[in-house]
Amino acid sequence: MKLGRILPSLVVLSALCVPSALAQSAITQQKDSVAFLFGTVHPKNPDKTPKLGPDGKPIELEMPLGTAFFVLYPDQRGGPDYAFAYLVTAKHVLRDFDGTFLRKINVRVNLKSPKGGSYVDFIKDVPVSDENGQLLWYHSANDADEAVAVNCLPKEELVQFRAIPLAMFVDDTTLKSNEVEEGDNLYFVGLLAQFYGSKKNQAVVRQGTLAMMTDEEISTPTGTQRVFIAELQSWPGNSGSPVFLNLGGFRHGGLTTGVNLRFLGILLGDFVNKIPATVLGGQQVTLGGEDAANVGISLIVPASKLREVLESKEAQSYRDSSIEKFVKSQKN
Repeated sequence: MKLGRILPSLVVLSALCVPSALAQSAITQQKDSVAFLFGTVHPKNPDKTPKLGPDGKPIELEMPLGTAFFVLYPDQRGGPDYAFAYLVTAKHVLRDFDGTFLRKINVRVNLKSPKGGSYVDFIKDVPVSDENGQLLWYHSANDADEAVAVNCLPKEELVQFRAIPLAMFVDDTTLKSNEVEEGDNLYFVGLLAQFYGSKKNQAVVRQGTLAMMTDEEISTPTGTQRVFIAELQSWPGNSGSPVFLNLGGFRHGGLTTGVNLRFLGILLGDFVNKIPATVLGGQQVTLGGEDAANVGISLIVPASKLREVLESKEAQSYRDSSIEKFVKSQKN
């Protein structure tokens, strides 16, 4: 998919380590990294039949789908400051009510200058799937893995945005060297579907703590996969949001003042109030929680999973061909 291009410069998130007094400045920057996704969906009844309108025809709704954010992948083959920009979200954000992928979406971004009295505009008709329903975004071969990305570079002179650099990604080495554990502080920045602004994207910031870390795969609404579990309440529209971890505080027996922010991963969604159980004799059932209430526990796809997608054979092949064309153009 040729939705992006090599860029010689891009504003990136720079607030990796900032004094506590500047924490709000860091959040302001991170708000610029997110965009809101909109698309046309087709609601279903409980029996999976289409919901019908007064005219007897299936209803189509244009509505907010979730959150996306920009990531920067450096490639020094094009020069010391060259990089590729990607738009990232959670895979299920791109699905219709029947589970199939949408054909296209619109990406709602903020402008640097007002246009018709508004600072908001859309990157329209970004392809999601082909005519056979196959996902066009970069993704894992494992259907359960939720990290997806697509080449997407807004017009820098028009759009107000920043990108999360790879240097900000949390990996297993970061977790070990910084003694990350349950109780560490984190927050996400994303879309609040109930209010997202009429003249500008208004992102919501919600904070919490890491609640469970394990190397075991966990059963989630989208499949069994490795995730972080957080004491962090999320709602529809928050899916796909970037989650940031604060590495400040007590580390290695000492206190670090201020905040030290890293990109932990992608907000996947929440656990609902359902408890699996096994009836004597082997039958699997689910007890209680038929209200499917939000229990305030969210799931986070690790940043390392996104990095795997960005370093997949398909993504690398696109970068290779783009670099080759760029080098040739510089010689001519």
